Amino acid sequence: MTKHLRFDASTGRMEPQSADGKHTEELLLLNDNATVRYRLGALKTVSLLESEIASQEKMLREVARLVRTGKLTKKEGAAEAAAINNELDVLRDMLLRTTGELPLPALPRHRVGLTLLSA
Repeated sequence: MTKHLRFDASTGRMEPQSADGKHTEELLLLNDNATVRYRLGALKTVSLLESEIASQEKMLREVARLVRTGKLTKKEGAAEAAAINNELDVLRDMLLRTTGELPLPALPRHRVGLTLLSA
């Protein structure tokens, strides 16, 4: 695919690299305003999630330091660490789903007695 199209993260646009790439870009409207804005928003979301994960990891290290220095009891530190780890689990899950590294949950096959998806 890189032979025909290249993604420019700074602009959110797909840049054609060949005649086939240009045709694909035009046919699929790869650079229409809404799509480009969506891509830029997704990139911003990933950046914010990564930043928040780093911040939570720093807080976790700080809690460990406070326990080591006796400024927090082990019980208090464990409670703080558990809360931070729960938040990290949520943030990491969001990041993996946003980047597509973790698939979205499967749709339910049945709901209120109705078949939504057949096997």
